[in-house]
Amino acid sequence: MCDTCGCQGNVSTVSSESSASQTSPISSVAELASIRQPFAERFSDGLQHAIQVVIGSQRKPPRRIKSLLNGTVLGHPLHPAITDVPIGSWMLAAIFDIIWLISPLSYAWAARGALIAVAVGIVGALGAAVTGLTDWSDTYGSERSIGLNHAIFNVTALALYVISLVLRFITAAGDSVIAAIIGFVGLAAVLYAAYLGGEMVFTKGTSVNHTAWEAGSDDYQAVLPVEGIEENKLYRVTAAGVPVILLRQGLQFFAISATCSHAGGPLDEGTLQGDIVECPWHGSRFCMRDGRVLTGPATAKQPRYDVRVRNGHVEVKRIGEH
Repeated sequence: MCDTCGCQGNVSTVSSESSASQTSPISSVAELASIRQPFAERFSDGLQHAIQVVIGSQRKPPRRIKSLLNGTVLGHPLHPAITDVPIGSWMLAAIFDIIWLISPLSYAWAARGALIAVAVGIVGALGAAVTGLTDWSDTYGSERSIGLNHAIFNVTALALYVISLVLRFITAAGDSVIAAIIGFVGLAAVLYAAYLGGEMVFTKGTSVNHTAWEAGSDDYQAVLPVEGIEENKLYRVTAAGVPVILLRQGLQFFAISATCSHAGGPLDEGTLQGDIVECPWHGSRFCMRDGRVLTGPATAKQPRYDVRVRNGHVEVKRIGEH
């Protein structure tokens, strides 16, 4: 029988000596993958690893720096909130530059306003870069590729505005035409980067709450017989078509959504420490008692279920809006 496809056809064999003479041995699949891997992928792997080391992604919980940069404490991703600062500031700088270019002598104040707006935008862009790279370090596949291009255009815009700011400072009245033109190019770059950011969120679903569309039932639903549930073990059940994880500790039962709100990871395959479950994909940690996020990258809490025992069966019902 063929080991590859399971067919009943004859399978020819080749001696090890003949095979060795015809092909060069590959020591491992990992080496072969690294040979064929495009430069962008190898660069992304290295950059993600470096970022994860700096922000402590591989450290033991609670990983406060990473959670802070993800926005876990706020209950909302921090990066999109900060991006409004550079985009808004640089848009305002462009308006000031246009006003100044119309009549440099009459609107000298506009040149000074543009200088301040550019400086504020640079400070905001640095914050957006740090939080954005933190979020990007947990991506993979096509969203990682889009995110890399998003970062490249953002860095380009930042570099252009730094040059523009320097040129504005070295002129007497901050009225450099070249600085204004460079600013316009930088604005085009950051706007395209914003478009790519929208592509990540609205097309790829990056950093959206993956439990937002889960429906819940208004009635309790039986999921498991109580006698078959062991203590301190995660059980994956289904209630109203929604995957739920169930935990028993003594006489108490706890249940939350089994889909990680960060990227959709299966929490039932994660690790359990006390009443805290850790997602196997990116390490987000949730409290089984109330669904709170304890460690990022997740920012949205897990939907919680009320649990009761009736007629020898465990029943669950979604708590809160759905």
